[in-house]
Amino acid sequence: MNTLLIIAQASGVNFTKGWIVTIAGFLIVIIALFILSTIFRGVAAYFKKKDAQKDVKKEVKTPVIENNNKPVLTDGEISPEVLTAIGMALYLSTNLHDEESNVITIEKRNTAWNAKSYGVRHWNK
Repeated sequence: MNTLLIIAQASGVNFTKGWIVTIAGFLIVIIALFILSTIFRGVAAYFKKKDAQKDVKKEVKTPVIENNNKPVLTDGEISPEVLTAIGMALYLSTNLHDEESNVITIEKRNTAWNAKSYGVRHWNK
């Protein structure tokens, strides 16, 4: 802060200490944001590189033998037709709704929230 005051006095500008604190605070915030953005970009680049390495390791190509335009299933795989049938059966068995009369039944209840005695204004009658 003394350095900024000396620079201000040397340049002939009449700064008050309030302006010096304002400028110093502004510079500190800008520098901190720059440092944080650099750190976040570095971390993002690190994880992108790490994910790319995982993708390269996972990229083991298995040959798909097609038979009448349908892929041959290996052990443990379920055909798409069977999965579709299971999904449709689950949807139809769990898609149960109650029939409603479309009548709204809201009744007014007297509680402390809508009590007139707790109101802000009390009218004298």
